[in-house]
Amino acid sequence: MVIVSILILGLILRLVNLNQSLWLDETVQAITSKAPFLNLFSELQGDFHPPLYHFLMWGWAHLFGNGEIAMRLPSVLFGVATIWFVYKIAGLMNGRKTFPLIAALLMATAPFHIYYSQEARMYAFATFTAAFSFYYFLRMILDKSPNKPAYIFSTALMLYGDYYGLFGFLAQIIIALILWRKKILKLIPSFLIAAAFFLPCLPLLYVQLKTGFQATSFLPGWSTLVNLSVIKALPLTFVKFAIGRITIFDKKIYALAMGILFLVYGFFLLKGFRFKKKWQTTKPLLVIWAWLILPVFLAWVVSIILPNYQPFRLLFVLPAFYLLLAWGVSSFSSTLAFRLGAVFILLVNLICLGVYYQNPYFHREDWRGATAYIENQNEREKALALLPSHTSHWPYAYYSQKKVPLVGIAQSFNIVEQKNLEEVILKDKEKIYYIYYLADLFDPQNLIPDWLDKQKFVKIGEISFNQIRIQQWQK
Repeated sequence: MVIVSILILGLILRLVNLNQSLWLDETVQAITSKAPFLNLFSELQGDFHPPLYHFLMWGWAHLFGNGEIAMRLPSVLFGVATIWFVYKIAGLMNGRKTFPLIAALLMATAPFHIYYSQEARMYAFATFTAAFSFYYFLRMILDKSPNKPAYIFSTALMLYGDYYGLFGFLAQIIIALILWRKKILKLIPSFLIAAAFFLPCLPLLYVQLKTGFQATSFLPGWSTLVNLSVIKALPLTFVKFAIGRITIFDKKIYALAMGILFLVYGFFLLKGFRFKKKWQTTKPLLVIWAWLILPVFLAWVVSIILPNYQPFRLLFVLPAFYLLLAWGVSSFSSTLAFRLGAVFILLVNLICLGVYYQNPYFHREDWRGATAYIENQNEREKALALLPSHTSHWPYAYYSQKKVPLVGIAQSFNIVEQKNLEEVILKDKEKIYYIYYLADLFDPQNLIPDWLDKQKFVKIGEISFNQIRIQQWQK
């Protein structure tokens, strides 16, 4: 079967470069997944995500270990499963015969989805649960062998997969009110039961929101770090959906390329956004549009109050993006135009994917290389590694062989203060490796370099390991 070949292709593409170094959030996941189970709850307080993925990864890590590949394999599998549900959803949309295969192929090669299908975080899982939920939601809307228990279960998973799943759930309720005005009473019990399953998570959400507001209060740059500006948010979301995590360093070429892509993809999307005479064709199309538009809009509005908008948090609507692109090119009456449109999107995916694979700059932070560099120096007995904040110690702790101790200056969500520096013991230390990581956030006054200078250390060099800058200070 062709779909099996597409699934295998999707699996292979998600296995390439899977052994990249883990970055900060992934190392937190890896370390806490091997810790005692109750420790998860203390770490969850500072992590703006529901607990389900953490529970799953705790069980997985205790079965298969917390190595780089082991920690990322669940995301790979969830990514491939999402392709399957895209194929199944497309099959409910009464489009061209090859439409489900085209939609699945585009999802299989989607660079943004592949990147997060290779990350030991919950984003691929959240996307899978959203596709799972919307598939059974569509079956209920279309009266095609509706399975309410499956819808309730999949929607509960979506809500526990990521808090942004709440926007997906609201999109379902809104579109149901539009499409099922006369029969909405049939859906209300399913909505209420799914929502009831989420109620136990509300106390945790409250604590996490409180922690988030504290971080914004204590760290002036926190909201800028975790949130895009209102103006940039929506255009950048389209760009990331279309080309993934890569960029073009020449801003003029970048603007031109994105402008062309916006026009072409916009044309495809609008081409498919036309009402059919058959209501059974229009209805699923409106559901997919609601899946794409409403969560993005709601997240954008909420970010004004709660700064937490990033395109990767909206990965769960990416299946709708490719379903609509595939629908648009499938709506061409000319077979040649249909094929050219599909090939164009596929080429964009593969080119961007090739750039991601080949250019290490677009890979994750190289904590593995940075830690090895520090600990393989000859003078390590009299060396010390410094970080602006202890909250960033996780990657070093994950990769360290404990040859060179690490000190995080600031504690919790606080900026570096002079009293923190006075507590650092430099006795007998002849070399300092200052890991300049999130220094603009935690050390905005640049106190650490000034303090090292006063301690008679001289900066003798700097080296970078893919976004991890290490300053070398010698006494």
